[in-house]
Amino acid sequence: MMKYNFRCEDIGMSCGYEIRGASTEEELLEELKIHAKMSHNLNSIPPDVLEKIKRNIKKGGKYSFSCADVGMKCGFEIINADSEEELLNELAIHAKLSHNMTTIPQDTLNAIKSKIKVM
Repeated sequence: MMKYNFRCEDIGMSCGYEIRGASTEEELLEELKIHAKMSHNLNSIPPDVLEKIKRNIKKGGKYSFSCADVGMKCGFEIINADSEEELLNELAIHAKLSHNMTTIPQDTLNAIKSKIKVM
């Protein structure tokens, strides 16, 4: 399950407030409205600040993938990588060393991305 995280610091605020593990972006934004009112005396979040917030929401979770998910029978799995980027970088090393692939073809990469599990 995807989790949503945000730190006021990421948009230049120095209050130290952060939200970790919201279930949806909507939940996170509702929590931020309460914080904005209570801590920053804002009855509503201005549209320009809201856009800045949305650009700085981090999507989190643990990323996992098994080569079997795309028809490979090598038994290789990556479990609980911290980001999709980390998982794909590790997978590129596996593809090179175990499958003699210098690059992963785009269609295979698309299939891999569609099979990545986020918990």
